Amino acid sequence: MIPYKNFLSSQRFLIGLFCAFLFFVLLLGGGSREDINSLPYLRSGSAAVLAGSLLVLGPNDILKVKVPLLLLLAIALVAAAQLIPLPPDIWQKLPGRAAITEADIILGLEQWRPVTLSPSATFNALAALIVPLSGLLLFALVRDTDVVLASIVAMGIVSASLGVMQLFADPRSAIFFYETTNNGSAVGFFANRNHHAVFLACSVLISLYLARYSQLPTSFLPPWTFGGAAVFLGLAVMTNASRAGLICLLIVMLISVIASVADRFVQRPSKDKKQFGLRMPIGLATAASMIFGLFALAERSPAFARILQNEALEDLRAKLVPTLFDMISDFHPWGSGLGTFEHAYRMREPLSLAGPAYVNEAHNDWLQFMIEGGLASIILFVVAAVFVLYQVTQIVRKEPSAAGLQRLRCLGLGLMVVLGVASVVDYPLRVPSVMVLGIISLALFAQPALRGGNKGV
Repeated sequence: MIPYKNFLSSQRFLIGLFCAFLFFVLLLGGGSREDINSLPYLRSGSAAVLAGSLLVLGPNDILKVKVPLLLLLAIALVAAAQLIPLPPDIWQKLPGRAAITEADIILGLEQWRPVTLSPSATFNALAALIVPLSGLLLFALVRDTDVVLASIVAMGIVSASLGVMQLFADPRSAIFFYETTNNGSAVGFFANRNHHAVFLACSVLISLYLARYSQLPTSFLPPWTFGGAAVFLGLAVMTNASRAGLICLLIVMLISVIASVADRFVQRPSKDKKQFGLRMPIGLATAASMIFGLFALAERSPAFARILQNEALEDLRAKLVPTLFDMISDFHPWGSGLGTFEHAYRMREPLSLAGPAYVNEAHNDWLQFMIEGGLASIILFVVAAVFVLYQVTQIVRKEPSAAGLQRLRCLGLGLMVVLGVASVVDYPLRVPSVMVLGIISLALFAQPALRGGNKGV
């Protein structure tokens, strides 16, 4: 092998690179807007990581992440197809283009246009895939999955610590990294407190997994370290003032308890892990409930206070739903173009919902993807649903000898559930750092049966 390949493929280097890349994405990729100043640096750095990964990737590495790779490829193909210019007589017959067609006729224009309503927005959506693709390929090269998971927890702790500082800082201080953000809230490295809270909730689930099943040297990181991390991250979610995050945290507790109960029917935990078995998530859930109750009684929990509030934004989200379904029908089957919801909504915005603030996202990513992707997105959803159901049946039929690998797959499924639920009321998977977490979660869930237990991703 060429000398530089020996260095690039060494596990110590790859682990260090992955941790650095994860922090790099968290630092520069905490917002979903396309006009964020850090995006060019984020995507350029991701492209460099992608190029380096391609130099040392082998066929087996690619096979380990073939399912998430196919998903990214499918989304890229949808975006690319929507960017192909069409002649006027074909484009004007596309559904949802009547207003633009009338304007063309009045102005006497006969212009070739792509399917998407905004080529720049769809191209931006296509370019955004480079970040999760780079993270996925780098993840495929790292042999020790527990190190990857521990690094995600570490990033969550750093972001949560920054969020605590933000609660006591000037809302306009420099530790709020984005111009458009929830000033005064614990947003961490993110622009939106909901996205931060969802990331922290996922980190709690990973911490609970590592507290019981970590293969890392106990002299370096004992299991109780991750138990403490779970408590800290859980409290950070509760002080975040995000209802979506609080719901995700409750889901994490439920998933952890169910997984622990199910695991005890399959394989008796070893003595050194037994204390972090069923008692770990139940104890954490009890402690969190008690602390949350104290906060609530003292009216000091922002998330709890916001649950009791009836904000105009929440009313708007509920009122948007009928319009979203109408938009799916209006732009079917070609869609409005990935990344073009804002432009499509402006063409359909009811006067009753018009206000001083504009709607840039649907706050329901499932419906928004169907609006933007049309029939292709619905096909992707159906294929994904069938795949998930099939894989779940495979996990249920697992052999005790493969319990370590199947637990890792269950962790991936749990993370996907949390992100999927959050996407019902928000758009966390449009944030680069959460994209990386999401694609790694899918890789964990969909990985083929590999040798070496949970060391073999």
